Amino acid sequence: MEQNNQKLAGLDWIGRYVAVILLSLILATVIGNMDLFAKTSIGKLSASHIVQFLGYGAALVAFWVLGQRATMALQQHSGKWSFLQHLILPTVSLVVVALAHSVLLLLLKSLMDASLHNLYNWIFIFGILACAGWLVMAVLNQSASLTALLTSRKFAGQDRLCAGCGASCGATDKFCGKCGKALGDKA
Repeated sequence: MEQNNQKLAGLDWIGRYVAVILLSLILATVIGNMDLFAKTSIGKLSASHIVQFLGYGAALVAFWVLGQRATMALQQHSGKWSFLQHLILPTVSLVVVALAHSVLLLLLKSLMDASLHNLYNWIFIFGILACAGWLVMAVLNQSASLTALLTSRKFAGQDRLCAGCGASCGATDKFCGKCGKALGDKA
């Protein structure tokens, strides 16, 4: 019991990051949609967009730092889930770069013409593709660990398949739990 409490206490930082992310998103949405902020502007840039940029941007930064910290925490532990240390940061970076496109547009859209907006879009397309490539390479490099994890969970305690219906059956089962066919019989 005490060991479980220590493990949970060691992971309380996750809850703090999640709370910061949720609070940032909620405040950006609520304050950004207030009439005072929506109707107040500097040129083409509204106060609503500035507040939303700050809130959503803070949530993205906190999400990325959470991913980085989770990666570092997994590096300190060994076990069947340690392969995730190589997948978290590329995944989080892909999400952050994809969402940052819209968040930055809150501030920059009013300052860009069509050709500059097109260039901006291409920069993010390359960024998203780079993060996706990073993730694919991370999965490729960890494919042996992933395969071992997925196959050990899928087939643990399921040594036979029913010849009649194809259902997975335990090693000690004499009859299929799905169709009732004797497992020693051929289809």
